[in-house]
Amino acid sequence: MVVHRRSVWRWRSSTLLGFAAALVRLTGCLAVVDARDPNVVFESDWSTDTGTSRRAVTDGGRWKDYWEFNNGAPVQLLSVVAGGPGGRNALRVLQRGPSYAAFVQRSNILAPSKDYYVRYYMRNDDTSWSGDHVVTPDFQNYGNLTYMRKTGSAAGWRFVISMYGCPSSVYPLIHLGPSMMLAHGVWYRFEYHVDFVDPAHIQVHVRVYDAAGVQILGDADFRQSDYGNAVWNGRSDWTLASLYAAGHSFCVNPVALTKFAMGNNGQKDAVDTRLAWYYAGLQIRTDWWPGR
Repeated sequence: MVVHRRSVWRWRSSTLLGFAAALVRLTGCLAVVDARDPNVVFESDWSTDTGTSRRAVTDGGRWKDYWEFNNGAPVQLLSVVAGGPGGRNALRVLQRGPSYAAFVQRSNILAPSKDYYVRYYMRNDDTSWSGDHVVTPDFQNYGNLTYMRKTGSAAGWRFVISMYGCPSSVYPLIHLGPSMMLAHGVWYRFEYHVDFVDPAHIQVHVRVYDAAGVQILGDADFRQSDYGNAVWNGRSDWTLASLYAAGHSFCVNPVALTKFAMGNNGQKDAVDTRLAWYYAGLQIRTDWWPGR
């Protein structure tokens, strides 16, 4: 699913930008967003209500699918609470181990094989170590692109992005992530640019910002698995930045990426910590980095 050279398909006519978008790039300013912005294809700030109701969790029906996989037990993983960044509400996700999972999902929000950008805020207080797949295009087809696979400990938490949806995927380029440990109890802003270099191959660019809005991670920080040891194509120090500079990309099923899901996959060997993580301020758009 890796090792595809960048194609001239990238220079398609749909990448020609309007005047306003060009000004954004030239000035470095972030795109202005309002309810009428045609470039915003989906957003959710869970402002409808707080609590455990379906109305609250789906943000008034913005999320068309909501599942609680609890085997009939009186366990609910998803709820909405106050206290998110910038006065927002937040979707609270509870860790109850491998027997319980839950997701909200929205389908058909993006055209296949077209570039897009994602922003969400996340805080993680969970200490389970197992590698939960918690932000994906489709909770069942997360191999195509996992935006957030998290691991935790008492000291903090880390994450990787994952891309292994095609048979051509190769270790050690399936999971790539930073060495930096993130802090529990702190809000971070995660942004992604999913760049289709041809109809079935992507380059995913990632930016992470701290609570003050300072960028702390970028493509150069996302390292291959077993960094410094596992060799592929003569190197053991691949990052997203060096892979893309060498013209490589990742194979995907483009239809899978037309969806978006957030929640808890009930990862095998997850610890029932009864601790939570939180999402806020989700936005998906087609023109530029969303920013704050």
